[in-house]
Amino acid sequence: MELVVDANVLFSFFKVRSPTRKLVIASGFKLYAPEFALTELESYCREISGKAKMSLGGFELFKTVMKWFVTFITDEEYKGSLQEAKSLTPDPKDVAYFALALKFNCPIWSNDKALKQQSVVKVLSTSELIKELVL
Repeated sequence: MELVVDANVLFSFFKVRSPTRKLVIASGFKLYAPEFALTELESYCREISGKAKMSLGGFELFKTVMKWFVTFITDEEYKGSLQEAKSLTPDPKDVAYFALALKFNCPIWSNDKALKQQSVVKVLSTSELIKELVL
């Protein structure tokens, strides 16, 4: 399954015993995220590592592992889908996620319920993905 993964889901990758980390690593999903999500992770590295109770070195290690499983896409690669994405998203900060979902014709993995306020792009939460894998 291909999915566009949002930054908040990526943040939870760093939590100990995170179901998100297990899904990213073991599910076999092909995951995409806009390149700015990686920059956002880096800008919150101290906060993320503090909440996850890991050193900054541990954060860097897990970020490297994450990059094995998530393909970070430049805005140049999805700019052709931006106009349509702008008309769909309930939050302008999420335009890139919708543009990527349109480009790759796949759902968005997000726990943000507001993203489901449209009917063009499927949005799946972590718990919904777990249920899909069990069925």
